[in-house]
Amino acid sequence: MESTDFLRRVVQGFAFGLGFAAAAGIAWFIVREATGIAGEVRGAVAAKSSARTAATPVAMPGVASEVRVASHRVERRNGDTVVLGTLHNDADANVGSVRVEAAYYDASGRLVDVCGWYVAQRLAPGEDKPFKISCGGTPEKPTPESASVKLRLVEAF
Repeated sequence: MESTDFLRRVVQGFAFGLGFAAAAGIAWFIVREATGIAGEVRGAVAAKSSARTAATPVAMPGVASEVRVASHRVERRNGDTVVLGTLHNDADANVGSVRVEAAYYDASGRLVDVCGWYVAQRLAPGEDKPFKISCGGTPEKPTPESASVKLRLVEAF
């Protein structure tokens, strides 16, 4: 009888742990998304990156405003539009969880796609870090053609 009680308690403990892990994961996701949305700022600083595609980096307020896209270029690769660039931290403090988003527009200014990526867990003062944003197009299912790209730092704290 003691063996059955032990097994029951182990199963209950395991189920409790799974429930707690799921709740903690959902809470983390909500906090992460809420801080990403709160940090969005739009701006317009045009920079031509190729004959067909221009990109506009956008800064954020606070310490994160001193994180910037130092350089970038836009390429088409096997049906995908890819932004390759470098972030630079001009602040005197570390910045973490940097997320860059690229909004792709057609020639008439209509949004055709938005893709983003976490590019740095930590960016030290004066440090440069490369990043790549890809929407995942393939030769069989390419990403839509775009005439311009606007980059923005969605999250950096």
